[in-house]
Amino acid sequence: MLNNINIAGLSEFANEVKENNQEAKATYGVFLNWESGTKTTVSTKNMVLGNHKLVRNFNFTIDEPSQILGVNSAPNPAEYMLGGLAGCMAVTFMTGATAMNIEIDQLQLEIDGELDLQGFLGITPDANPGFPELKFIFHVKGNGTKEQYKKLMERVNKHSPNFNTIQNKVKMIGDINS
Repeated sequence: MLNNINIAGLSEFANEVKENNQEAKATYGVFLNWESGTKTTVSTKNMVLGNHKLVRNFNFTIDEPSQILGVNSAPNPAEYMLGGLAGCMAVTFMTGATAMNIEIDQLQLEIDGELDLQGFLGITPDANPGFPELKFIFHVKGNGTKEQYKKLMERVNKHSPNFNTIQNKVKMIGDINS
């Protein structure tokens, strides 16, 4: 164990994927239920990892602050998105550190961005409703060097699924069932 990550398990999973690339396929999903106003509840769907079906029975609430017509009872969608991005980046950083035999004592990640809500409200047609940029800072303490931490950040940029989902254009396929 290093960084509370099972090194043998990490190596074993990597070897399984090398032997059979189907083991690398991970399917995720969520189901959202509108509660009232801007408040919704999200339930995770079961996950498929390779040929394994994993039970994922988690729920979380989304709401907006009162200034954006919510009741401020939970994080809003942008905060969950940033949290999911930060979590994925941290997992990628930590698994990379473990593979490089770097012991991490503390890892914190800050992500900040600014939205122009004129785009969301449809007030200004050319206003981008999304984040035009996100700034992030890793705060790390451990036995690694500055150069190793820089390599880990590059690894995050290259290998974090959520980082790449946000950075690259994703094909969105929608439908409506009424």
